[in-house]
Amino acid sequence: MSAFSVEQLQALALLFLQLHAQGYTISMVFFGSYNLLIGCLIFRSTFLPRILGVLLAFSGLCYLVNCFVNFLSPALAARLVPYILIPGVAELLLALWLVMVGVNVQRWNEQAGAAR
Repeated sequence: MSAFSVEQLQALALLFLQLHAQGYTISMVFFGSYNLLIGCLIFRSTFLPRILGVLLAFSGLCYLVNCFVNFLSPALAARLVPYILIPGVAELLLALWLVMVGVNVQRWNEQAGAAR
């Protein structure tokens, strides 16, 4: 890298760090959309508690708000991050519910029987 000066190398490093941050924010749009849709599906299903669906949909909405605020006003997004990521606990609650309790097998079999 002797073709570049130290200042140019530092500028390139900063550029790629900023590019990575923007790419990560774009990927969080997809993750927030996923959380929102999965939350709606859990709310409509009878296999898991509806409160998990509501919390997951709310966390997806918070992720989407965070992403769009990050693009529009990064200074505001930096102040919102601690508050807007708190609903992300819903993902942990869903994982714990699935590990400890699981789905309601009786309702699952009833739905499968009704679909035939």
